[in-house]
Amino acid sequence: MSEPASLFVRHVRELARHMAWADATVWTSVLTAPAAVSDAKIADTLHHMHLVQHIFVQAWTHATFAVRERNEFPTLDDIAIFGLDGRRGVLAFAESVSAEDLDREVRMPWAAFFEQQSKQTAGVHTLGESMLQVFLHTQHHRGQVCMRLREIDVVPPTIDFILWLWAGRPVENAAV
Repeated sequence: MSEPASLFVRHVRELARHMAWADATVWTSVLTAPAAVSDAKIADTLHHMHLVQHIFVQAWTHATFAVRERNEFPTLDDIAIFGLDGRRGVLAFAESVSAEDLDREVRMPWAAFFEQQSKQTAGVHTLGESMLQVFLHTQHHRGQVCMRLREIDVVPPTIDFILWLWAGRPVENAAV
């Protein structure tokens, strides 16, 4: 494997590890703040964030495509379990991919919806680029949860990538 290819694999794995840790850190803040536990916006955002993790793993692994609707999760604890499974699925997949895998072109099952709505062909992308999408999408929604925590007077955790590096790349908290 060439130096740039091995570096890309390393960075994808690091992003997956950071995502797992940051997700768990946000969940710890949410589950320990009574105002957050009862907040519908937080629950809806966390469900969506983890749903996307699940559907991308399904696409990457050619698993049966299943969208778990929000109403299937009556409690925040149910969403937390779903989230743990989602982020661990992304992490396990990232730990198993090769540079060749990451460079392979993929087509997401929902690309047809984009094509229908935009009336244009979906552009080509690689597995590695779709993984980057998951990390960025998850980061965006974690940011929304942290903003919502501030709005309800809960101090959100600091989950910056650089902080994670400085802290020695801690692993996720397996409890949440």
